[in-house]
Amino acid sequence: MIPLDDVLEALDLSRAEPGAGLLQALFERFNACVPFETATKIVRDEEVSAHDDKPRRPEIFWADHLALGAGGTCFARVAAFDAVLSALGFSSRRILGRVSRDFDHAALVVEAGGKPWLCDVGFPLPALLPLEGEEVETPHGTVFLGPSPRGRRIELGGVPEGPREVELFLAPVSDAEFQRLWRETFRPQAKFLSAVALRRQFDNRVVSFAAGCLRVDDRHSRLEIPLASERPARLAEIFGLEASLLGRAFARVGDPPPREGPAVLKAYLEIDARTSDAFSAIASPTGYRRLLEGVAAIVAQEETPEGWVFRLSPPQALPGAGGEIEEQVTPCAAELRLDVERRAETSRSESFFQAFERGGKRYLLRGLRLSASREDLLRNDSLRGRLAGALAVDLLAWARMLEPREEAARGGT
Repeated sequence: MIPLDDVLEALDLSRAEPGAGLLQALFERFNACVPFETATKIVRDEEVSAHDDKPRRPEIFWADHLALGAGGTCFARVAAFDAVLSALGFSSRRILGRVSRDFDHAALVVEAGGKPWLCDVGFPLPALLPLEGEEVETPHGTVFLGPSPRGRRIELGGVPEGPREVELFLAPVSDAEFQRLWRETFRPQAKFLSAVALRRQFDNRVVSFAAGCLRVDDRHSRLEIPLASERPARLAEIFGLEASLLGRAFARVGDPPPREGPAVLKAYLEIDARTSDAFSAIASPTGYRRLLEGVAAIVAQEETPEGWVFRLSPPQALPGAGGEIEEQVTPCAAELRLDVERRAETSRSESFFQAFERGGKRYLLRGLRLSASREDLLRNDSLRGRLAGALAVDLLAWARMLEPREEAARGGT
């Protein structure tokens, strides 16, 4: 048995009759309060020798959460959430799925409000999904649902990083089969036993950690912050786990350094145009001048071995407009990227434009390399949003340059 009242208190919820409203609240609070994390799995694998005893069943999961702030990975999260649903009187059943390979994933189908819901706290998905739905808007992007031979295929919108598609199989799964597959996740070299990773999902953003780097994702942007030192303490503060637990997990699997360099903020925009056409539109002096129309006046231009140097004058109507700005623009055709180094009297910044494909879709990317680590942006959503908004304006200007090409392409089909 799980300590239901203690669990609900930790989730800041009260007992209520099972229904769609309570299910929605449970889903949101579980994902916000209970981190997806590999540390407890790594430590459990080291401390428990008997293979059949390695899974952290619901009573262990919730005891660890109440004592240490711990969470877990896919199968453990699904079983723990299912135990809460059962204790509250919901009708639910476990199902399997696919992220990277068949049966590497699990989720729930829950009856509430007179209809079935896909409740995926294992991935986790950004929202409860109606089983028969086709499209759901969430703060993290549009979620598309479609049929698959074995159930439902789910495609995620938002920031095009990480896994973007999940398949959920609707066939019944026995408890014995669920437990067997759960134990298989403890096989040597299994994905979630090789590195410490953490994730918490909030209303308007997802905060995660992997490979020495913190990330904050919202619907259209990603902030990446290399975390150079004091990781157990900083991660404990951000994700709510005990630092000692994180320290034991790092001690077992290692704590590799993050990539070098400052924090990077990226904004994304999906397009219809070919990525090669998108890059070509700005990867010339003429194209870059068009991109800057209305933002700055180019007063001088010269070629360099790497690309071009532009001297810019901000529009005089712009409040606080200062003196000239110099930009070194360097195209990298192999990566469809344009690097921009901007220098003013007392400042210097580095940014880039890039076109790329992911999962059969095409995107424009505008990136800004920030000064230092900028951990303050983990807490200051308003400032992070303003910076991302400025990058998004550049993307819209770039996208407008592609519209005649897109119309011509549509007219020729």
